[in-house]
Amino acid sequence: MLHRPQGPAGLAINYRTAFRDAVELYIVSAYLTDWDEGLKLNPQCRRFRIIIGKDFGITRKDACLKVLAWLPEGRANCFKVAEQINGFHPKAVFWMNADGKHFAIIGSSNLTRAAFDSNYEANIFCTMSRNQFIDAKRWVKDIEDACVPVSEDWLKKYTEAPRTPGRRQGSATNSAGTEVVPLRLPRANGTRKLLQQRRQQLLQYKKHKTGLMKLFRNCAAARITNEGFYERLSKYWSHGVGDRLQGSGWERVGKGSNFQELARSFLVIEDCDPEERDDLLVAEIDRLSKLRVSARGAFFSEMLCLRFPELYPVLNNPVWDYLSDTGFKAPRGSTEGERYVDLALKLRAALRGNPSYPAKNIAELDTIIWATYRSE
Repeated sequence: MLHRPQGPAGLAINYRTAFRDAVELYIVSAYLTDWDEGLKLNPQCRRFRIIIGKDFGITRKDACLKVLAWLPEGRANCFKVAEQINGFHPKAVFWMNADGKHFAIIGSSNLTRAAFDSNYEANIFCTMSRNQFIDAKRWVKDIEDACVPVSEDWLKKYTEAPRTPGRRQGSATNSAGTEVVPLRLPRANGTRKLLQQRRQQLLQYKKHKTGLMKLFRNCAAARITNEGFYERLSKYWSHGVGDRLQGSGWERVGKGSNFQELARSFLVIEDCDPEERDDLLVAEIDRLSKLRVSARGAFFSEMLCLRFPELYPVLNNPVWDYLSDTGFKAPRGSTEGERYVDLALKLRAALRGNPSYPAKNIAELDTIIWATYRSE
């Protein structure tokens, strides 16, 4: 696809085809300066990512706001910025359609109006083998691990390059590799003791994990009742067992919850493809919210934190107070599931950006946050 001003619109046509047909769609662009709000994402698209760069301030805030307004419900975490990458410069689209065919657009075009209109651009549109597509997905996943979701709060802290005639765009701001929001991690007295206690709790969980997972599977399959689940739970998860992370209080509000639905959601997350776990968790939390399952907050998040200590936090007031201190919330209008995964993504980013920090996973970070922000 050799684009010229007023020439064939092959690039735009293939972009629209990708959005219309994709059941998986991945877009990476060194920068974003405009967005076509007329694009329609296939409602059956089960995995979708747009990842942009922020180096040199070339990406424009108004274009990002257009994307945030355009994103379908449940997709807020799908728009990310390469916050922790030094030298993010790809321009590519990879997708798979419902027939299992794989495609790519790779070339010179960023997500800009000029790329589709006034620029001279050279791109290749081609089919891919299944293995090539899998390699591309893994490459995008590696990029994602150094990203954070784009949000209004992130944009407030991001500095655009000035649009000055006759001056190279982006030459004076936001050098490559500079994080826009370097998340500060809390410091607490007695950190060593806190981490020792938390690591012991995680070891105790591993000893009882098999029994706890069997309990979840029996409940999900309705082989035991909600009441039966609650009665058996303390055998595998409790202060007495030594693997419970939060304080008392859940017993008063959690006893009457719909544990069968919660267990079904938990097993979706347990049994899924790890690359799809965050997306599925958003959907499952939102499903539990619609069903008004009361245990979807503190209890469900603790089960996730124990099972996936590198990925998910415990939901409690201290962690929200910490996030409020950072001034870095989820995109406006995010669903309950999106807010939880957004929080998880930001905590992962904070730990990645501070490799010498004493906590080495989110479960360990949780105990330091709790000690720092708990109510006296």
